[in-house]
Amino acid sequence: MSTQTDNAESIVQPSTTLEIPSPQENKLTCGICESNITVTGTHLTCINDKCRKNTCSYCITKMINMFFAQPALNYPFQCGGCRTAFNNTCVERVIIDEKYYEQYVACMLPLYWSQECLNDDEEFVQCPFCPYLEIHTTDACPIQFLNCQHPDCGKRSCLLCSSMVQDEIDELTHASRCVEYHYRKRLIEEAITTGSLRQCPHCELAGIKDNNCTHMTCARCGGRWCYFCGKKEEDLDDDDNEYPNLSEHNNDWESDINRCPMYLYKVHVFDSRWPVDDDDCLEFFHRCQTLRNLNDIL
Repeated sequence: MSTQTDNAESIVQPSTTLEIPSPQENKLTCGICESNITVTGTHLTCINDKCRKNTCSYCITKMINMFFAQPALNYPFQCGGCRTAFNNTCVERVIIDEKYYEQYVACMLPLYWSQECLNDDEEFVQCPFCPYLEIHTTDACPIQFLNCQHPDCGKRSCLLCSSMVQDEIDELTHASRCVEYHYRKRLIEEAITTGSLRQCPHCELAGIKDNNCTHMTCARCGGRWCYFCGKKEEDLDDDDNEYPNLSEHNNDWESDINRCPMYLYKVHVFDSRWPVDDDDCLEFFHRCQTLRNLNDIL
């Protein structure tokens, strides 16, 4: 005969175990510098499912500073592992959190957003000393001097040479000297801009290719063209004159001046001035384009 005590001892009491994740499970690793990132810390994650590498706040800041130094060459922001562009919404959220958004907008407006914001007779004018922007009409009498309305700046500057104007005498000097060089300055700026980018020959969308081949398909119009020579597919020199295509345009490029290489890094085999790395080749390519443009106008 069992007692109440015996029955109580035979019952297994349920228990709840709280599993606390190890500190290592709460950390990510930066794909560039390999430093640890907390899950709640500022970071960007690659959208490429085959990559999914993370980039830490320190490396993001480096990317942002490189973008501010050369916006045309360092946009869009790309994963350091596979060169896939990050999600723009995520990038802008980080830029806002890091207090760079005002400067970011000042770079993006004239380079990438101006076609959607401006009429044909308008242009952006920026203060040389801060992110302040104004829209000026191009068919009116040109305005040479800008009075910045930014509360932390307020400087008066010459729009032709980007120098601060100290007083009325200084303004007279700029009015006579800078106008003389205004046309040349515009030519030089256009040469640098066009040399730093490649433009779709179908719709004129400008940008820089990734580290893949020189066969381009425009994201806007779907037109196909060669990044190396800049020609439309239908205008390319190849073995089939009736139906030209990008692949045949690469045939015999080593000996035919009218043909182009499929990959930039292959040029190094025939010209040692070209780098071996494809990213370095892209930079070298645009540097040559810019120097060629400058040589044509100077």
